[in-house]
Amino acid sequence: MLPTRQSATLKALGKIEGFKNDLNMLKSTLADLSLWLPAIPLEKQCDEAMRMIDSIAERFERKLVVTIVGPCGAGKSTLLNALAGIDDLSPAGHQRPTTSHVIIFSSDTQNAGQLVANLGSDSVEVKSSPAAELLEHVLIIDTPDTDSMAYRKHAALVREAIARSDMLLCVFDSENPKRKDHVDFMAPFIRRFNGESLVIVINKCDRQDETELKKRILPDFSAYIQAAWQTSVDGALCVSARRHLKDPQWDQTAGPKHDFDQFKELQNLIFDTINRAGYVVDRRLENARSLRDFIFDEIGREVAGYNASLVTAKQKMREAEKRSFLEAVSAMKNDDSRQLFGIGLMVYQRLAQRWVGPLGWMIAIWARLLIFGTGMAALFRFGRPITQIMGMISAWRHFKESKSATSDAHNEERVGAGLRTYRLTTMSNWPDIAESLIGGGFNSTVRRVEDALPAGETVSEKLAGIWSGTLESEIERVSRRLSGILLQILFNLPAIGIIGYSGWITIKGFLWGEYLAGAFFLHALWSIGIILLLSFFIFQACVRLAAGPERVTARAFEKMKRQADQLDMMTPNPVLVQLETVIELNAMLVLRRSG
Repeated sequence: MLPTRQSATLKALGKIEGFKNDLNMLKSTLADLSLWLPAIPLEKQCDEAMRMIDSIAERFERKLVVTIVGPCGAGKSTLLNALAGIDDLSPAGHQRPTTSHVIIFSSDTQNAGQLVANLGSDSVEVKSSPAAELLEHVLIIDTPDTDSMAYRKHAALVREAIARSDMLLCVFDSENPKRKDHVDFMAPFIRRFNGESLVIVINKCDRQDETELKKRILPDFSAYIQAAWQTSVDGALCVSARRHLKDPQWDQTAGPKHDFDQFKELQNLIFDTINRAGYVVDRRLENARSLRDFIFDEIGREVAGYNASLVTAKQKMREAEKRSFLEAVSAMKNDDSRQLFGIGLMVYQRLAQRWVGPLGWMIAIWARLLIFGTGMAALFRFGRPITQIMGMISAWRHFKESKSATSDAHNEERVGAGLRTYRLTTMSNWPDIAESLIGGGFNSTVRRVEDALPAGETVSEKLAGIWSGTLESEIERVSRRLSGILLQILFNLPAIGIIGYSGWITIKGFLWGEYLAGAFFLHALWSIGIILLLSFFIFQACVRLAAGPERVTARAFEKMKRQADQLDMMTPNPVLVQLETVIELNAMLVLRRSG
């Protein structure tokens, strides 16, 4: 069994890896958005956050780092001296700035060794006192002022110290707690420290009237700081650090006005509450979680700012796609005779599969004859004799051409005009779409319409596929309607009746020994043929009325048009892909914040 602390540390490190995976997934999504300009700085934020989380993971076995930050004159050094029990541990006084180095309060230099290496030995002083021996799991850092004239010299040092910290003690002067320069300086860091990792200390509270302090200053400041930092703050501790020095050296005109002082609560927080091995693990885990959440929130706010323009751009792209598709469908309407013949042949082939009985035989024969061409089919149509005779010859001459009529009904060449119209319509709509995209943060290169045009081959294949599927669906529908059981009975009944009657006469004569004349069989054959042909001609008329090639084609095109509302983009457009990715990213981040 692992010791309790080791076990807790391993569990915490596992969770931290999960936080890093979350950030990696976010970074990967941003890396795919090459056309969306904000993606680059947001990706860098992810990198920085992962670097900071790695830093947290690296120091899991080290002491908790509590950093004191504040503006000039707030009493940071005095506060550290009071906590250390030594009046001059950190320089304090009227000369500003009093602290020019980072002072690490530690029991020995070994515990502070890593921090010294990170911050630079020239910029760090390690100091100790008997009180430091009590801090088994904590290091305290005093930083230079955040608002002094000398700040520019050590700004990077202060920022690095904060980056290496686990908790912040933000010290404010009770006489002027709303120090805008200090509030603004801390704002970028605050979201990384929430909950117990952020402690607000109002120093020099003894100089304010107690009632005024409790009823006005504290509530007003709490509301102000929460609004300025856009985060919740768990109250503030009012302390008088000077009161806890061995030699306070009060000014005669500035003595304490009351005894209200929460220094003991602050002292207990540092020396008791957080000075535990388990607390160190929990705090660093929470800081890593807060850092992950901070980055998600920051990126979420950035993405949300562009979302309205991006949604508008997507809507325009969808509407333009619909218009382009409808225009392409209109351009595809072509009453080419060979294509119409192919559609008619497909109808009869489907009917031949469904019909039974004598008329079914006629439909099957007719479907086969149609394969040999319109010329052979003309023999069974009313027309001029010369045309009919010539049709027999042309049937063989154009056999190959006529056989391909079925495939011509589906051929991609049919959509050539549709493709041209589709591309022209897309080009005419793109400038307006491009401006919406640019307003949503996309690179100005999206104005190049050639990059927005889909691949011609892909569009042709998709248009042909839609046309083919719609045509097949319509042919299947009309063939079912024309193959109903009642229709089959109605059209087959006359032929079946004459065949049955002739058969009965034949069988009866055979059984009674009466031999029928050959004229009977000839007349019967003619009667059956005439009845079949008559039924077939009437059926053809019905087919022509209900499923003529022109009607089938018109209805198929109408069905195609009705698909426009549910149609996806003809081909993956890199701009649309990235646009939808950003919109989906925003939706995910919004859901995350609300959840």
